[in-house]
Amino acid sequence: MEIRTEPSRRLIGRGALAALAVLALLPGAAQAESLHLVFPQSVQTTVVQGQSSSFTLDVQAFGATRCAATTAPVRVDTLYSVDAVGDVAAGLPTAMPISTGEHRGTSDNCSITNPVLIPLTATAASSTPVGDYKTLIRYGKGGDGGVDLDGPPLTIHVVAPERQELPQPALAPPAIIVLGDRKRAPHPTLGKTLLLTLVKGTVTFRAPGKASQSLLDPTVVPNGTVIDATHGVVKVTVVKDASGVFDSADAWGGAFKAGQALGKPPVTTFTLTDGAPAGARHGATAARVARKRSLWVNGKGNFKTRGKRASAIVRGTYWFTQDTDAGTKVSVRRGLVAVRDFVRKRTVLVSAGHSYTAKPRAPSLRRIPAFTGSA
Repeated sequence: MEIRTEPSRRLIGRGALAALAVLALLPGAAQAESLHLVFPQSVQTTVVQGQSSSFTLDVQAFGATRCAATTAPVRVDTLYSVDAVGDVAAGLPTAMPISTGEHRGTSDNCSITNPVLIPLTATAASSTPVGDYKTLIRYGKGGDGGVDLDGPPLTIHVVAPERQELPQPALAPPAIIVLGDRKRAPHPTLGKTLLLTLVKGTVTFRAPGKASQSLLDPTVVPNGTVIDATHGVVKVTVVKDASGVFDSADAWGGAFKAGQALGKPPVTTFTLTDGAPAGARHGATAARVARKRSLWVNGKGNFKTRGKRASAIVRGTYWFTQDTDAGTKVSVRRGLVAVRDFVRKRTVLVSAGHSYTAKPRAPSLRRIPAFTGSA
């Protein structure tokens, strides 16, 4: 599949839409499919510090694709995560949803029904400074081709939570005012508990000695809780240090055990794991999951991921950790990450656009004495 981006001649001068992306697909059983996407000139959304917001990307799609298809052969990054220093990470590529209309002539292809609304999510850390943060919507053909094309610019407006002022009586004599119990927002405890907030999709968690449950409302959990964000995104918030300031990181694409150890400074570790409750996986499925564990993390603060053969502690913002039979691989999308190789007992600094794999040692081969034929 070939992807290219070019200006839309039909829209030049109007300023309403920015670009026409033309995707030429390989011929199908009847004839070749074609898909033309027209993106808006820009996209904006607003998110509250420490929270998430959902918005849509309104795309005009022209051409034809398989009848009764529910997705187009295009993947769009659907998560835009702003960390504590204002860096934006784009991730969670998802197939573009579509619906089809009437047949195109006598072929097996149908027209695409417009408009195409792509659901996106923006999220900000609780300590992200109030302001505007700019990035680009990313898309592509997926697979080996990746999500490697620039779509329209996205502006994320980060705002502070609204403060609820208590009503003040006017011209009233001194009196005792009885207020009802005010629900206090949950918050973590330094070195003991973490706050989990659902950002997108489905996330489950299992506290030590407890049954697995779905994450719905913001929930405080103890150290050692296993979080499964294979099919969703979770924001983990911790107390940074004795000052009481919060740090948070977004995690997705895998399962992990979370805990914060007291130290100078305290460090929160995400240890890659299977995630599902005991007995939930069987046979070959369990073996396959055990051999390949992974996790994406975007955050700024004292966070660390830990695999079987290496750990990665944040000096940057956005990185990927994966455990396979071949070793523990750490890939950095943004910033700088210090990778500790447990096998070779060394620390390697990995910068954006690079990766490092901590490989298992080759098995030592003992020399077998030659057979002499004597007893």
